[in-house]
Amino acid sequence: MVLLAVLTVLQCLSKFCLPLPVYINPESIIIKPTLLLNNNIGDHSDVDSNDFPTDPRAPPEVTEQDASVRSYKLRHCGISSYLQHLRTENYVVLFTVVLFGDYLARIWIFEPDSGTLDDDTRRLIAAPRCGVAELNAVDDKWTKQSLTFRISSYPGSITNGEARRLITQAFNEWTKHVPLSISEVMQGEADIYVSDEQENHQNRLGSDCRFTSNATLAHAFYPQVGDIHYNSGRSYTQDEFFSTTIHEIGHSLGLDHTNSKTSIMFPFHIRYHTEIPPEDRRALQALYGVRKTTSPTTSPRSETSGSYLCSLDRIDTILNDAQGRTYVLAGDYYYDLDERNPQGRQISSKWPKLPGGMDVAFMYRNNKTFFFKRNRVWVYANNQLEAGYPKPIRDDFPGLPNNLNAVFVTKQGSLLAIRKKQYWFYNPRKRPQVGKEFPRLVYDFKDMPSNLNAALRHTDGISYFFKDRSFYIMNMKDYTVGPATPMEQRWFEC
Repeated sequence: MVLLAVLTVLQCLSKFCLPLPVYINPESIIIKPTLLLNNNIGDHSDVDSNDFPTDPRAPPEVTEQDASVRSYKLRHCGISSYLQHLRTENYVVLFTVVLFGDYLARIWIFEPDSGTLDDDTRRLIAAPRCGVAELNAVDDKWTKQSLTFRISSYPGSITNGEARRLITQAFNEWTKHVPLSISEVMQGEADIYVSDEQENHQNRLGSDCRFTSNATLAHAFYPQVGDIHYNSGRSYTQDEFFSTTIHEIGHSLGLDHTNSKTSIMFPFHIRYHTEIPPEDRRALQALYGVRKTTSPTTSPRSETSGSYLCSLDRIDTILNDAQGRTYVLAGDYYYDLDERNPQGRQISSKWPKLPGGMDVAFMYRNNKTFFFKRNRVWVYANNQLEAGYPKPIRDDFPGLPNNLNAVFVTKQGSLLAIRKKQYWFYNPRKRPQVGKEFPRLVYDFKDMPSNLNAALRHTDGISYFFKDRSFYIMNMKDYTVGPATPMEQRWFEC
């Protein structure tokens, strides 16, 4: 009977009774729900925005011996404290962010059942961080609206001119939201002094000051001092230097650390910030008030606006964000499909440092947005570029080729990647992630056109594929593709 059953199955396969081979079925990849990353945009309301963001890179080396240190001394400019052992009902707390007064103490968290460090904890232990200082922290804010800063010395890893430009730009990022004026002086007295310092140094009052480790990026002082010290032991990239400077200026203006991972004032450097997040703007405005703005008297520069949506012949890609909004990208511009025939806006105005002409875009891994162009990938969380990006696609998605046309995220968290007439399946839970049977031809999916522009599993649960001014719907039961439908009937409200 067993032999008969096997022969029956083989005969069925030989006559192509299945709609397509099982190993290329995008919904046949079975992953336990408890192991799935949150890729369903419909579930975004259940996600804690303060969860530590998943980092796709390999975790750094942090040994159990390193993490077994239960207490050690932190010194910030002559002020010291000892870490304490804390217990909760379910966890022995050995790693968290605790604020004793105004400075940072760090402890590590283990689950009692496993007794091991997870990857996110290793990343957080190794992350570069701020070493906020406590000198003369007697006022919540500055008592005057016009401040000055003076650069006493510069980090060696960045040219003086570039460092000066970035420092000035960082001050301006804060002051454009509050009624403060902060300008540079080249000589004489200043309210805030900016300098590059050795591990052991002195503050302006002559007190001993030091960086606790080379992982400390910088530290700053609260009003009415506000000085900023960079760690000369660090070799900064421009992006890291700018993001660090914005953070330290926040302290100089009176802001404390926060446990919100999306805030510029989070003490560990896990992403690059190029502008002030809304939560930090509100915090500073609570201290100083809101800067009054006047209506612009001139029209926007023509290069910041693109053509209207309904005039496009084709799109580069289409994506949903964590709030359920849908955007089309074409050239250097993006279009909000919640608007009627919107005019294009600069892509970099929404996703800083992202170039135009993207190949694909999709939401993945804890509601982050991934962009592919040629051989590189950019990753954004809350429209902020993650630290270390862009990087080669092969580093984050081994087995996927460059120059893709479309990427479709399946319900199981796998990727259907398409380039011209070929496709690949990327399964993050398998090794290798892309099987040897790929690439295959898109004709495995009945009536699937070649040379697609984009793909999208939309919030309405329907699977869409796009080419030129038309879209196609895939039936996920038999993997057949419906007829071409004009974009105006669903996506372009012209």
